[in-house]
Order: sequence, then C-alpha cells, then structure tokens
Amino acid sequence: MKNLVFLFFFAFTFTHAQYVVEDNDITENVRDVVKQTIALDLNAPLEFYRLKCENPEYAQFPGGENSFKQALSKNIQNDLNSGLYSVNGTFELHLNINKSGNLQSFKLLPEVLNSNLLYRDVEIALRRMNPKFKPATCNGVPVESKLRLKINFRTDSFDL
Repeated sequence: MKNLVFLFFFAFTFTHAQYVVEDNDITENVRDVVKQTIALDLNAPLEFYRLKCENPEYAQFPGGENSFKQALSKNIQNDLNSGLYSVNGTFELHLNINKSGNLQSFKLLPEVLNSNLLYRDVEIALRRMNPKFKPATCNGVPVESKLRLKINFRTDSFDL
C-alpha cells in the first residue's frame, strides 16, 4: 500500500512538467509596429467632358487648376485613414458640377473590393474642401458639367 501511494505521489508530482506551452500562452515584450503612409500624385491634367454647343466655356476653379489640385491634395492627405487600408494604383475622380458651380456628386473609379472606406474618406475631403466653381456655360447660359482627374495612390509601409 505504501508503494502504491508513493507511486501515485511520484506520478502526480511531475504532471505539471508535462504541460505544453502554446504560442498564445507566451507573452513577450516585443511589439510589431508598422507605419503606413499613403502618398498621392495629382500630376495628371484636369480633363473636361466636352460640351455640345458652339461657344463652350468650361467650369473653372477660382485660382486655377493648380489651386484646386493643391487644396484637394491637402484635404485628402488629412482625411485618409492609412491605418485601416492600403491603396495602390490609379483612380479616376469624376466630379459633376451643377449650374450654380457647386459640386453635385462624384464617383471614384474603378470600384474595387472594399473601396467604400477610401470612397468615404475622399467624400469627407471634398465636403471639407467645399469646392465652388465658376459654372460652365454654353452660349452664355450656365450648364451642368463633368470633370475627371486621375489620382495615383501609393501606400508605403515601414517598421518603426
């Protein structure tokens, strides 16, 4: 009987030595920190959809095309949430301008999988910018117009 008790005592003493440590049980002081930056290139010219009339005058941003691109670039850089997504490639921003010169709507093409976050951030940037154009005219009468701008996005990530 003593031998049996001694055997059980001996066997259960080393059961804790048989515990397998799994990866999720290990805690380390190492933290992977990755910083992402999203750069954008607006060097492509602002393109206008052709107006079908004899004497067209296209919509103009106060201060010119470069002023519009600088304001847009500044607002997009401030509003892009680089922690949630990465975006690479060329997108087209289609702007619809109404007869009074206000931004009526816009599209961001091509539509890619899960691009709703990028679309939301560009929408916030455009709303904050609140662009007011001199409206396009046909023979002196204001008309609706469309603009297209190519934006080249590049996401860079690096370890800190």
